[in-house]
Amino acid sequence: MTKISTTLQVLHVADDPSSPATIYRLSEDDGRIIYVSIDPDVYDEDDYCSPSVLIPKLPPLPPGNWNKGHIIRREENSEPHFAWTRHINLPGITSIWHETFFEYNSLDLSGNLMPNVSTAFHLELGEVIAKFARFEWEIGAYQAETEAYQWIDGHGIGPKFLGHLTEDGRVIGFLLQRVDGHYAGIEDLTRCEEVVRKLHSLGVMHGDLNRYNFIVTEDQVMLIDFETSTKSHDEGEMAAELVGLREKLTDTSERDV
Repeated sequence: MTKISTTLQVLHVADDPSSPATIYRLSEDDGRIIYVSIDPDVYDEDDYCSPSVLIPKLPPLPPGNWNKGHIIRREENSEPHFAWTRHINLPGITSIWHETFFEYNSLDLSGNLMPNVSTAFHLELGEVIAKFARFEWEIGAYQAETEAYQWIDGHGIGPKFLGHLTEDGRVIGFLLQRVDGHYAGIEDLTRCEEVVRKLHSLGVMHGDLNRYNFIVTEDQVMLIDFETSTKSHDEGEMAAELVGLREKLTDTSERDV
């Protein structure tokens, strides 16, 4: 018996770093999120990057409580089909320090700011920023950033950490206060230096200072993007990070994504 989903939405797509397959993060009509990888040459090359074309061509979803599946086509004239489906305990963020949790499906994701960052609307909080791992190999970066937000919590260095973001019981990211402002320029150097010194006073190196990792408002300057932040008591490293800030704020190259 096969299962037909009335709606299937492609949330995210990426090349699987462990195989030649393309992997899709999909949402079923009941809100369940599944991960489906597809071998190359199963469909036309253009289909892989066109969800509206690809979805109708997928084979029916097999029944059962699975969260990962793989689609193949054994021979040129055969139909694509699921080679296997499995329920796998996917990795999650383990640095759990905040008392509040939000389910991914409780959010209305309204706009992508970066591949892993979206503006979102929550019924109780209003508009927030959601930052999360789309695929399991991205968990490590958000594990590190979750820890960094605990280090700076309550010190006015970054946006307020509102809670952990979950998917099927595992933590995949977090919600942040939305801060409206502009990226830093050389005219903001003094204020940016102040917030970096405050960060260093906690024994934390940011690790990726650039003009796009400062949000400047009329009242304050905030740091963001702590994926590469580390604990440090090396005064030389901290001094070098601070000295290099002037050059970073004059760099007008495009932001890396």
